Amino acid sequence: MGLKLSMFSQRPTRAEIDLAALRHNYAALKSCAGAGVEVIPVVKADAYGHGAPAVAAALAAVGVPGFAVATVSEAKALKDAGIKDNILILGALYKDDLPQLARGGIVPVLWDRESAQCLSQFARQRQLTLAVQIKIDTGMGRAGVAESDALDFIAMVKALPGLQLVGLLSHLAVADGDADWQRAYTGQQAQRFAEVCAGVASFGSQALDRHLANSAALVRYKFPFCNQARAGIALYGSYPDEGLRDKIDLRPVMTVKSGIVLLKSLQPGQSVSYGCTYTAREKITLALLPIGYADGLRRALSGRGVVLVRGRRAPLVGRICMDWTMADVTAIAGVRVGDEVVLMGAQGEQAIRAEELAATLDTISYEVFCGWSSRVRRQYINAAKQE
Repeated sequence: MGLKLSMFSQRPTRAEIDLAALRHNYAALKSCAGAGVEVIPVVKADAYGHGAPAVAAALAAVGVPGFAVATVSEAKALKDAGIKDNILILGALYKDDLPQLARGGIVPVLWDRESAQCLSQFARQRQLTLAVQIKIDTGMGRAGVAESDALDFIAMVKALPGLQLVGLLSHLAVADGDADWQRAYTGQQAQRFAEVCAGVASFGSQALDRHLANSAALVRYKFPFCNQARAGIALYGSYPDEGLRDKIDLRPVMTVKSGIVLLKSLQPGQSVSYGCTYTAREKITLALLPIGYADGLRRALSGRGVVLVRGRRAPLVGRICMDWTMADVTAIAGVRVGDEVVLMGAQGEQAIRAEELAATLDTISYEVFCGWSSRVRRQYINAAKQE
């Protein structure tokens, strides 16, 4: 059995994050949003696995109205990394989060009376005035004050000492679909949110931030009653719906790579990896890759996935292990130890997009991005603005 081994200077498994592509996507989304509509980058879940501090810093450098995350701990990490912009908390507020709000620049979202009163009491005790936004449930069915109760709740929050209402938001359920019923449902949600915004305007309040659109809606719809939109998945180069590809040019930001650390021959009748799920029918050349399910390469891709080697597709064979994956590189001329392998991204004229991986796994690109673990070191390229 032929055997070659060559050590890399470090583990070759990494995710390259192209900050030029990130900036390109943000500019494209701003163009789609149109004049008078600011675009808030959503950097929750560690910027969908891309690394929130680096992503936020790159976008802050080109000017943004603020950022949105899911938790106060995510906001703290950005503040600790030096992000000066306001950070909106899209998730729930918890009592242990309150001390972090005193540092400023973190804006919680409210939708229940108890949280609002608790936050007001905290603000009074600290002699603070805390900016807040209110989320309206217009049809998502998750967090948010019911649209029918929204105006009463808003009036209550405005009356609480220590709180300053600065914005209203809602979230769309099916904006990523283009079927008639999805357009109708989105239209209903938009109408409900517009009515709340109009009702608040009748209070004679100061101008508020108003945002409803997510990535798909930002491209597909116009909401004249909104002055902001939130960009999540599209910011990272993934289309929330295939029907949007001809409407906006997005560039993938993340490329996941590894390398061949071992080449060996597998003889007819020999099996590889746990369970002996793959047995060679003829002599093949097997490449060993130092990446596995602990890195986020889903075990469900065993025997189903492919990688790119020298610009060609190579099938994965055998079960993906915690730390190792095997690919059949028999058909790839000149393959050798040390060759770069792409698991997600482009190499030559071939590409494996996050959407392709998601389709194979019967999931969505969001989960693919977020699934790459911290063992996959993030390497940032094109940090300087040269476009």
